[in-house]
Amino acid sequence: MRRGLLLAAAVGLLAACGKGAEPSRAGELTVGLFEAGNDAGALLLTISGGTVESVRAAGGQQVSYSTPAVGTTRVVILGTLQTGELLKIQVPDTSRVADYTARIDQVADKVTFALLDPSAYSLSVHR
Repeated sequence: MRRGLLLAAAVGLLAACGKGAEPSRAGELTVGLFEAGNDAGALLLTISGGTVESVRAAGGQQVSYSTPAVGTTRVVILGTLQTGELLKIQVPDTSRVADYTARIDQVADKVTFALLDPSAYSLSVHR
């Protein structure tokens, strides 16, 4: 009987010790684009709210990015841009998706490179 109680206590202690830090949820989030027209050929945008480890295009466009400050990533994307998935961003914890925001700073026309009104475009960050 005593041996059974000791065994139960040991199992309980081991189970309690196993409830440490949660495993990392590192992975990719998606930045989606909505555009009112289809004139855009380049976007300059800012992602903020957390660490972005890397950025890649979701559809084969050219991408360049930098991190000028902690929690802020600036991205330029060139190519065929259309409503839908725009970027994949690697983050340390995908459960913190609500912390991330994306803002369009500038939009350039795909033919003339003239600046377009960024308010005609919007971004979302989601899993």
